[in-house]
Amino acid sequence: MAAPWGFAITDHQREDTPIVFLNTAFEALCEQAPGEALGKSWQCLMGRDPEKQSLAKIRDAIHQGTHCSVRLQRIGIDGSRLHDELSMSPVLNESGEIAHLIWLRREITTQVAREKRQAALIKEKDQRFSSYSRIATEAIWRLDFAPPIRLDLPISKQVLDIFENAVFTEANDAGACIYGFTKAEDIIDKSLKTFMDYSNPNNVEQVAHLVRNGFRMNNLISHEKDIDGITHVIVNNLIPIEEDGRVRAVWGASLDITEQFDATRALDQKTKELAKKSKDLEQKNAALNELIDHIESDKRDLEDRIAANVEQLLLPSLEKIRLSANREAYIEQHRQALENLTSSFGRKIADNMLRLTPREIEVCNLVKNGMSSKEIAALLKIALHTVEKHRRTARYKLNLANKGINLRTYLNSV
Repeated sequence: MAAPWGFAITDHQREDTPIVFLNTAFEALCEQAPGEALGKSWQCLMGRDPEKQSLAKIRDAIHQGTHCSVRLQRIGIDGSRLHDELSMSPVLNESGEIAHLIWLRREITTQVAREKRQAALIKEKDQRFSSYSRIATEAIWRLDFAPPIRLDLPISKQVLDIFENAVFTEANDAGACIYGFTKAEDIIDKSLKTFMDYSNPNNVEQVAHLVRNGFRMNNLISHEKDIDGITHVIVNNLIPIEEDGRVRAVWGASLDITEQFDATRALDQKTKELAKKSKDLEQKNAALNELIDHIESDKRDLEDRIAANVEQLLLPSLEKIRLSANREAYIEQHRQALENLTSSFGRKIADNMLRLTPREIEVCNLVKNGMSSKEIAALLKIALHTVEKHRRTARYKLNLANKGINLRTYLNSV
C-alpha cells in the first residue's frame, strides 16, 4: 500500500510565508502535533533538523518563484532512518504574483533502499567490468558522438559525422596499447580520426558497412594508425547505444591481428611463388621428358643405322673374305667398313639405303676407299661395265647426276 501524501499550503503574501493548511499525513511526516504548525513559518514543514543544503535550495526556489524538490531524512519511532521527498510549487494570482505555495511530502524509504541496492549493483558491475577490462587481452572501448548520429540522415552523412565527432570516452590498457599508448587514460578524449584516416577508401567503406548494419558488427576489419603512424589491422565487434532515433555511443571490443594478417599475406605470397615454381618445374619436366624421348628415338635410330651398316656393308665383306682367295683386299675393305660404321659416312649412307641396293652400297664404300672401277671389278669379280653402271645409278640416286661432282669426293664429304 502506498504511503499517504502530506499536503500543505503556505500564504506567500504574508510575512514568513506562514502555514495556513496541512493535513494529518503532513503533520505526522514533519513530526508536528495536530494544529501545532498552523501559522508558523514554512520552514516547519521541513521537520525538526532540516539539512542546510536542502533548506537553502527551497529558500532559493521560493525567492525565484520556481518549483523545487528535495529529499529529507528523519528518525522513526523505532529509531530507524526514514527518507521523505518534499516538493514545492508556487501558485500565482491574477496579477501574476505568487499568492500561495503548495507543498507535498511523502515517505520514500523503500524507494531510497531500492535505489541504494541498484547503485550497489551498478558499482559492483562497474568494479567487475573494471577488473575484467584491466586483465583482458582484447581492447575494450567506448566511442561517444557529440552530437549524436541521426539515423535518418544519408549513409554518407552519418559516416562523415562519425569521423568528425567520434571521441574515445572509455578504454582499457589493451585498447590504449593498440594505438601506441601505455595507459588507458592516455587515449581518453582522443578523436577517432586521429587513428582512422578518412581519406582511406577502405576505412570509409568499413564505417559505411557499420552504418548499414545499424551500428552492430561482428568481426569488422579496420586499418588504423597508432600514435607513431604505424598501421595496424584491427578486428572489431560493436554494439550501439541508441536514444530517440540517434546513436549516442558505441561500445566495442577489438583485437590487433596485424601479425597474423602479415603472416597470412606472406603465406599467400609463398604459396603463389611455390605454385609458379611448381609450374616451371612441370614445364622443365615436360622438356626433359621430351629430350629423353628424343634421345631414345636417336638411340633407336642409331641402332637401326648400325644394323643397316652391318647388314649392308660388313656382312657382304665377311662373306667375300670367306669365299675369296684374295683375302687381304677384303680384310682391308672390312677394316674400312668398320671405320665407316662409326663415321658420318656410315650413318649418312644408311639414310639412303632405301634408295641404294646392297651392291650399290658396297661399290660406293669401295669408291670412297680409293679403289678404281677396274680394281672394284677385280675384287668383286664382276664386269667393269657393271661397276660403272652401279656408279652411275648411285650418282643418280644420290642426286649427283649432271652436277660435275666426283663420286669419291662426295662420298668422303658425307
